Amino acid sequence: MTTGQGARTVHALAAFGRNDIRGTYRDPLLVMLVVAPVIWTTGVAVLTPMVTDLLARRHDFDLVPYYPLVLTAFLLLTSIIITGGLAAFLVLDEIDAGTLTALRVTPVPLSTFFGYRAATVMAVTTGYVIATLAFSGLLETGLIPALIPIGIVAGLSAVVTLLLIVAVAGNKIQGIAMVRGLGMLIAGLPCLPWFIDSAWNLVFGVLPPYWAAKAFWVATDHGTWWPYLLGGAIYNLAIAWPLFRRCIAKNT
Repeated sequence: MTTGQGARTVHALAAFGRNDIRGTYRDPLLVMLVVAPVIWTTGVAVLTPMVTDLLARRHDFDLVPYYPLVLTAFLLLTSIIITGGLAAFLVLDEIDAGTLTALRVTPVPLSTFFGYRAATVMAVTTGYVIATLAFSGLLETGLIPALIPIGIVAGLSAVVTLLLIVAVAGNKIQGIAMVRGLGMLIAGLPCLPWFIDSAWNLVFGVLPPYWAAKAFWVATDHGTWWPYLLGGAIYNLAIAWPLFRRCIAKNT
């Protein structure tokens, strides 16, 4: 990359960032990105102890050992589908508005645009995972540092979600339908391995979010969780790269 190309890339990234910041309070999708994690975290922090007490009194059932599963389903996996899905809607909106058509006649390559979107999705998802789990009130304080790498792998899964929707959906309506379908795959199926106490739970590794969820469970159990992070990073990147190229080719 030459100095001129580098300067154009930096200028383009700054312009994309300014546009997102200006639109945060005008675009309902961006407003949802800001408000949603507060709602999730408050709901989990307030309702989970109440449900725990209710189950203990009425059914003599202890929900506490299942707190990692609760956090995974309602915070970790939800962060992946919401950020990836909403970012896909933003991209599809920009495609419908002709933004990418206009971008093609500028010196800024489409790879810069999609790279920016992927980077922001990964950063936002990582931040969500760290903040929501840390402030849920259900997590041991000593586990908070582990949320950083776990959040990064979750962010990679959100990028896969973004790229998959944009690569397949032809418009925003199709994108909404895909998010509904992916919601079950992302926020539901990766929770099932919790109940499988054998190596067979690795079969669920075909689902990109599985790796962040599994690493989180092993970390809460004070086990060796880094192999799942490494495997998850490699697997998610292996899926994201061809999808990234597909998104560029589709809009060229």
